[in-house]
Amino acid sequence: MYKNYYFLNRLSLELKSILVDKIILSIFSQEKDKLIIQTNSTDIWIEISVNHNEPYINIRSRFSRAKKNTVEVFNQLKNSVIKDVLIANDDRIIKIVTDLGNLIFAIRGKYTNVYLIFENSMHSFKNEDIDVLAEQQNEFNSKSYISNFNFLSSNLISNKDISEIRKEFRFVGGEIEKEVKARNVSNKSDAEIFLTVIKDISDKDPAVFIDERSNVMNIGFKSFLIFSHSKMETYDNVIVAFNHFLSQNYQLQDKQNRIKKVTSFIDKELKRLSSRLNNLLTVTEKGSFESEYNKIANLLLINLNNLNNSNPEVELEDIYNVENPNAKIKIKINRTLTIQKNANKYFESARDSKLNYEKSKKLYSDSKIQFEKLQSYQKLLSENISFGDLGKIMKELNIKDENNQKSDSEITIKFKHYLIEQKYHVFVGKDSQNNDLLTTKFAKQNDYWFHARSVSGSHVVLRVENTKEAIPKHVLKNAASLAAYHSKAKTAGIVPVTYTLKKYVVKRRGMPIGQVSLLKEEVLLVKPEIPEKAEYITE
Repeated sequence: MYKNYYFLNRLSLELKSILVDKIILSIFSQEKDKLIIQTNSTDIWIEISVNHNEPYINIRSRFSRAKKNTVEVFNQLKNSVIKDVLIANDDRIIKIVTDLGNLIFAIRGKYTNVYLIFENSMHSFKNEDIDVLAEQQNEFNSKSYISNFNFLSSNLISNKDISEIRKEFRFVGGEIEKEVKARNVSNKSDAEIFLTVIKDISDKDPAVFIDERSNVMNIGFKSFLIFSHSKMETYDNVIVAFNHFLSQNYQLQDKQNRIKKVTSFIDKELKRLSSRLNNLLTVTEKGSFESEYNKIANLLLINLNNLNNSNPEVELEDIYNVENPNAKIKIKINRTLTIQKNANKYFESARDSKLNYEKSKKLYSDSKIQFEKLQSYQKLLSENISFGDLGKIMKELNIKDENNQKSDSEITIKFKHYLIEQKYHVFVGKDSQNNDLLTTKFAKQNDYWFHARSVSGSHVVLRVENTKEAIPKHVLKNAASLAAYHSKAKTAGIVPVTYTLKKYVVKRRGMPIGQVSLLKEEVLLVKPEIPEKAEYITE
């Protein structure tokens, strides 16, 4: 219920007790939809999420600011002093008041944002139209803000049921209505219960409710009845509780995502194995035809001098049929082969039948063991499986943990990055190991790959975003110039540069770090330089 107005009301009071008189050193963002406010206290970092699915304001005791790829915002508040923390009396709007201007955190669904009101103008963290900003500024200025807990007067809600209270006071929130209904087992009115619930939010210990069976987590207050749980953890204050909630909820969601991935994998494998088991069972139930084929081959050999291959079928006395001495057997003949070779073919069929039968029996046994193992995993997943056991299952089934896989954006920052004509991204390796990472892990099959010919140097990759769009020749030359510039031939006048598509670049087993082999290549003669239209982005 961390999005609920009354939860925010309690939180705003705790924020006030911590933040008043603190100095804002900087406000920055290094992650999408997240704003960080650094204060002069090393253990107080204000974190604000404007993600519409997960909006919150929080205090973190530790934060590691990245050396690169951070964006400063709202510089007008640098070195300002926080004077107060307020909440609107009828809306999920928290105002941080400073001696220079005000920060407004407004939860508005997909329009959730942080605003700076400075010298009668308003600026937003997430971009918004000027007209919208002006409209919102008027709204924010018209609001009444409070620094106390917003107890509704009993006179305003007497004789009203909870749905009527919510209709009149829209900020009350769905969780409050559910809690009132969950407690409505006495003769008390909804209004009385409502006031008790609000009092609990104001006074009671916050709690994190964990339902380990359904992998659902909620934050609320100790006396709340609406959150099913197998475990409840209580805390001294909302900020500590919320930090634990964020941390544990992240782990729980991570666990849930892994369970979904493993479950999907197991379902597909069980379906595949079920089909295989049915097919193998059919084969094994029919048995081996080894003895039948051997009998036919032997009968052909016994009658070798009396037969010819003029007919597609011969009828012979079945001397192996002890029950019926006069029994006859019809044998198909391949007329392109001699009788001897026909007999040999039947001997081969006997061996193949035996091998196929034994192989099918082994496959059936192995597949059944695997099928039963997957079923046992499936049962474990439906129970309260531990994180460790889940990891073991993923390892056993060779399911990759995507959370441990580095994304393109994470890998990208390892290379020098240029932008040609504000459109074409070029990445340059820094050393042999970095070259390998660029070529084997980062580059895509249809990206262009460059390297100065016959000298040591950086691998260079020109990212191809749209494979249907041809890359202009002058852009290829610009990328080649960068490859020449980042090589031992940097000071030469003209340098030959090899280029090809990444799919023609191979790393063979045993090759030294940074060395590759080309299946196909072309050469450009270029001047080693950073082209005029190539902008250096980051290192």
